[in-house]
Amino acid sequence: MLKPAVLLFLLTFALTLHAQERPFAITVQAGATFSTIDPEWNAFDPKSRTGFFAGAGIQWPLSDKWSIPVDLRFAQRGFYYNTPAAYVLIDGQIGLYQGRVDYRTSCVDLIPQVAFRPVKFLSLAVGPYLSWRTGEAIQYGDVVDWTSTSSIGVFSDIDFGLSGRLSGHIGRTSVFVSYMLGLTGYSEIQLTDENGQALGTLGAKNRAILIGAGWQF
Repeated sequence: MLKPAVLLFLLTFALTLHAQERPFAITVQAGATFSTIDPEWNAFDPKSRTGFFAGAGIQWPLSDKWSIPVDLRFAQRGFYYNTPAAYVLIDGQIGLYQGRVDYRTSCVDLIPQVAFRPVKFLSLAVGPYLSWRTGEAIQYGDVVDWTSTSSIGVFSDIDFGLSGRLSGHIGRTSVFVSYMLGLTGYSEIQLTDENGQALGTLGAKNRAILIGAGWQF
C-alpha cells in the first residue's frame, strides 16, 4: 500500500499537470446595460434605456500583472426618445402617436482585450469589440407592444468599436464597469416629420455602459 505522503505527492503532481494543460482561467459574467446612440445629426434627443447581458470568457495570464481576456456575451441594448408625432399601425388602421418610442436590439459581442492589474484587487482592460445583431424590435408606449423590425433592418448587422473595463477583485469574484464606444454606423432609422415627410436616414453610433459581476474558475 502506498504511504499517505506518496499519495499526496502523486495527487499534487497530477494537479500540476492538469494546470499546465489548461494555462488559462474561465470566467462567467452577467449584469445590466445602460445604452443609447449618438446621432450624426441633431434630429432628435435619444435617451438611455436599461437592458442586460450575460456571457463567458477565457483569460490568458502573461505575467503577474498582464493578461489577455477574451469575452463572448449576449447583450440587449437600445434607446428611447419622445416623439411629438408619428404615424403607426393601430388595430389595422394608421393612427397618429405622440409619446415614448423604444428601440431594442439583441447582440452577440466578441471582446478581446489587454488587461493590466497594478494591484491585487484592481485591474484595467482595453481593446476592440465586434458585435453581431441577432434581433431588433420597436415599441410605441402602451399603444403598440414590442414588434420585430428585423425584416426592415433598422439597425446594422455588425457593429465595431472600442471597449474599456475597470474591475475590482475579491478572490475569484469580480465586479466591474465597462464602456462601449461605437466607431461605425449602427442605425439605419428612417426619420419623418410631423406630416410624415421623409427627413432621411439617421446614422448613429453605439454608446453603452455595462455594470456587472463575474466569477473565475
